[in-house]
Amino acid sequence: MIEITGDFFDNKNSKKQKVKLRFLDDKKVLIIFEDETALTVDLSELSFSSRLANTPRIIKSKDFTIHTQENDKIDALLKEVQPKNTFLHILESKNIFAITSLVFIILLAVFFLTTGSSFLAKKVAFLTPHFIEKKISKATLQTMDKYILQKSTLSDKEKEQVLEVFKKVTKNDPKYHLYFRRGIGENAFALPGGDMVITDELVKFSDGDTDMLFGVLAHEKAHIVYKHSMQMLIKASLISTIITYFTGDTSTLATTLSTSLLQAKYSREFEKEADNYAKNLMLENNISPKHLANFFIKMQKLHKEGKRDGYFASHPSNDERIKELLKR
Repeated sequence: MIEITGDFFDNKNSKKQKVKLRFLDDKKVLIIFEDETALTVDLSELSFSSRLANTPRIIKSKDFTIHTQENDKIDALLKEVQPKNTFLHILESKNIFAITSLVFIILLAVFFLTTGSSFLAKKVAFLTPHFIEKKISKATLQTMDKYILQKSTLSDKEKEQVLEVFKKVTKNDPKYHLYFRRGIGENAFALPGGDMVITDELVKFSDGDTDMLFGVLAHEKAHIVYKHSMQMLIKASLISTIITYFTGDTSTLATTLSTSLLQAKYSREFEKEADNYAKNLMLENNISPKHLANFFIKMQKLHKEGKRDGYFASHPSNDERIKELLKR
């Protein structure tokens, strides 16, 4: 005789009652309540949910539902009462089917962690409401201001010069906003929802070349237009959830959205998409893309000289991208 405990819910109301279930040898089930009243039902009247890790098992009948945590006892019971010639039992008794199933699950997980998660992240990113993007952007900038960034020391004249370029890049769209900061080298980056950050170091590095700044800001605008950062955040969250499910390690969820934004690099595909957008926008404004290419060349030179801070700390670079910008 197998006995389990659980929570009893009458289908007529939501009141929870603690019960004991005794599975008798004659395929009857005795349900004993806390007030020592009892109910007897046929085992055939009950259905059992499939096991999912250590989540509660659900036992249902037409009149009530019982939730129980005693998965091992339920497994033992079902093993006793299920017919041994069922198709499911045949599958479970054959190692080849078990191995095939395991391989299939692993391949499915790998697919989802790569192509599948990228596809889903893109779909979800473009469905995310603008106000949510703005909240993420605000929280991320607050975190960076607290631990990494410093207040800008640019003069009002220098800021105004950059803002004029910014307005040209964004066509004065109020959705976009530019923030000035310093302390992380020659850098610029995009946040979700239309926010961009540019550092004092990058402004001074441009040495008054407003066309170069136009190209950099156009590149960052593209990351917002194509929602690259949102895709990156969503994908990181999906992967963390999957890893947590398979390993049970909740510490993988400790990585915050802001940390993902600060540490992750855009993929080669995202960078190529942003480069193409910037190139086309520059051409539309009668600006040669060589100004953006020259920026990358100058930054690449600094990087090769051992300077690790700056634009290439968060933006991968290669000669192919520079050649593409210089191509007519």
